[in-house]
Amino acid sequence: MTDPTRRSFLKLAGSTLCAAAALPFVNLAQQYAAPHPPDEHALLGQLASPFAAPPASLGRVATWRVDIFADATRQSTLVRRASRDDVFPLYEQIIGEAVTSYNAVWYQTDGGYIHSAWVQPVENSLNPVDLAQNNFWGEVTVPFSDTRRAQNPAIGRSTRLYYTSVYRVIAVVTGQDDQPWYRLQDGITWSPGPYVPAAHIRRIDPSELTPLSPGASKRIEVDLQAQIITAYENDVPVLTSRVASGYGANRTPGGTHHVLWKSLASRMTGGAGSGYYDLPGVPFPTYFTPQAAAIHGAYWHNDFGHPRSHGCLNVPAPVARWFWRWTEPSAPYELRRYDTPRGTTGTEIKVT
Repeated sequence: MTDPTRRSFLKLAGSTLCAAAALPFVNLAQQYAAPHPPDEHALLGQLASPFAAPPASLGRVATWRVDIFADATRQSTLVRRASRDDVFPLYEQIIGEAVTSYNAVWYQTDGGYIHSAWVQPVENSLNPVDLAQNNFWGEVTVPFSDTRRAQNPAIGRSTRLYYTSVYRVIAVVTGQDDQPWYRLQDGITWSPGPYVPAAHIRRIDPSELTPLSPGASKRIEVDLQAQIITAYENDVPVLTSRVASGYGANRTPGGTHHVLWKSLASRMTGGAGSGYYDLPGVPFPTYFTPQAAAIHGAYWHNDFGHPRSHGCLNVPAPVARWFWRWTEPSAPYELRRYDTPRGTTGTEIKVT
């Protein structure tokens, strides 16, 4: 990781604690980092060369179908088509045809290039399991993992979980395959829910969710036209990122809001017909309206910079975690939901 990339993600004029805590997230979020005011080439990670390391070693198709071309333009030869949840290696990230005004990033993979908007950068990391651990929060570290109604890989799939989604693990058991399985709850069900292979979940240690810069003067500004969110600490911008806001009738409400409550994970459902959605394990939502508009991570697209949500502010999962930690009030690790206490005011979020 180069210093210019790091600087484009985090404005280090803020506190040392804030910057140091955010650095582990940079690799996953580098392509979404946006300067303030926005600059298209810096936003897309273009340094001295139009070539850069990809944000992850693998990519997962996050829509029904995407096309892979011989070059980083749709005018080149179509090599093949990839379907939802296909996973392939990412070798390089380059600037190619601007398929949208805000995104000219393409990934090189086997045989050609694919535009980044519908490819979730992922890793395939298996985790050690401590059979004594339970009742903790964990995140999925493989491209996807299928849950089962019982700890048996031979029975039918219950729900598919995706990379960076978050759940509470309430039990660890040995499955019928003699392997450890985790039972999940919050983020997927209200009561004890399905099982997932334990190696697919990384335990999030409480130390990873400690508050950032507690007590500092903080505010967030969201520019809906530019699709940019910026955090200010003592009037200095400390983090800025592309965002995907609400669109159409679901436009993100403008005005001045404040943090109302936080969750470490949420299962978000809504819409109707072809617009219905059911998204388990949405990571680190920070809610700021009574109608449940929130800043939260998104694993179902990689299209930050364009309105496409149902009113929330989609950001990359590492950025959502940063906001969850940085905004006031600070939330405890143990609770699924933490409301801003009466008599106090959460961090200001101004949407224009």
